[in-house]
Amino acid sequence: MPKLVNVLTCHHINPYKDTLTIPPYLFEKMLHEISKKYSFISYQYFKDFIFEDRKLPAKPVFLTLDDGYLDNFIYAYPVLKKLNIPAVIFAVTGFIRTSDNIRDKIPVFKSHKELEQNPDEKYYINTAEIKEMESSNLIDIESHTTAHFICRNKCYKEIYAELTDSLTFIKTHTRQKKYYGFCWPKGVFDETSIKAIKDSSYSFAFSTVDGAFHKGDDLFAIKRIDCSSWNQNENDYLSRIKRKIFIYSNPMISKFYSNFREYRIKKRRE
Repeated sequence: MPKLVNVLTCHHINPYKDTLTIPPYLFEKMLHEISKKYSFISYQYFKDFIFEDRKLPAKPVFLTLDDGYLDNFIYAYPVLKKLNIPAVIFAVTGFIRTSDNIRDKIPVFKSHKELEQNPDEKYYINTAEIKEMESSNLIDIESHTTAHFICRNKCYKEIYAELTDSLTFIKTHTRQKKYYGFCWPKGVFDETSIKAIKDSSYSFAFSTVDGAFHKGDDLFAIKRIDCSSWNQNENDYLSRIKRKIFIYSNPMISKFYSNFREYRIKKRRE
């Protein structure tokens, strides 16, 4: 019986060329290729595996989308419905408008870098679109702080406020859950932020450390496999993603490979 899950993560699904952006046709092709050999599970299934010891299907994978951009609704959501693949969106709640209006197009394109530097609410999902996606029973919405707040080298009070304020929004505007999850902006955290999240009502949190989640791993630093960027070569992109999932699906080498990659990243930063 498998005891690990490969958690995939993307950001933008959009036809425009940009960093951290996958065109819709390639997003669909990636998911279709993965589904040939792996079993996509829902967010609830993943939580049941963690907290209720639910048995996993063969070769389980789980999809996450970070930040809560409007293009997740316009471009990713139709693909997920078409392929019947579930996902969770970790949304920056302070950028979500309360609205009854469901949109069918995105305003004039802004790059990922522009949105990070000057966030604009109209480029993020609103409450009506959240309800629409949740009604499909494929999409869940969770917290990514209120302002894409970097939870490292900050005081406890600031971090705790970001965590709890965003969770309050999630509890108010999405369906109720027994267990609430969180995603660290930029994937970074420290001892202070870990204390803050453990003092809050979150039960687990996702990082950006590359790797699979193994039963028994730290629940507040869940590893994921990045699928966010590509070099404009479709075959190279698909081969890279499938290769990483294959490696991390092997219990014998998964943790070793993940630790090796994390070590190399740390050495480059020194």
